[in-house]
Amino acid sequence: FIGDKVTKKMLAWSLERAQKAHPVLKNVHWSPGGDLLDNGEIEVGALVKNCALFPGQPVPQLVKAALAELLVMRLAAVEQGLGAPMRQSVEKEVARLGELLK
Repeated sequence: FIGDKVTKKMLAWSLERAQKAHPVLKNVHWSPGGDLLDNGEIEVGALVKNCALFPGQPVPQLVKAALAELLVMRLAAVEQGLGAPMRQSVEKEVARLGELLK
């Protein structure tokens, strides 16, 4: 497997790229206490706060597009680092979790 350092770098890189394309993700990698979330986690409170910055815009679609792009980038990184079978495994788990939310 890939080490912790490489994984954290990929998580930070993918979120940084997604933030540039989707301002709704700005600063969602910081905890309310000001600590850097280097495990790929998104601070939901910051995301909700950012949503208020887009009045009159379709916020659910903005968030969905941003998170979808972030997921695609991270899945591509999984495939590049660990191979297509691991990507497929992660995609299946994401789909399973999506079904739980319906």
